[in-house]
Amino acid sequence: MATITSKRGTSTVSTQGLVFGKVSSKLPKNEIITTNRGTSVINTNDIPRVSQPSLKGQKITVKRGTEVITL
Repeated sequence: MATITSKRGTSTVSTQGLVFGKVSSKLPKNEIITTNRGTSVINTNDIPRVSQPSLKGQKITVKRGTEVITL
């Protein structure tokens, strides 16, 4: 177990239960996140939940930009 400095380096957080190296679309519940180089904090309950837009019908380029595929 290790500790991570937070809030401009003035406090520490235990790493037990934290996942590193993975990007998750799930927002942790009831957590506090530091933003703006550690100068402000935000509660995860204050972040609005936004539904993912549909990609159906959008065009993407493939093969170095020489071909177009419609999703």
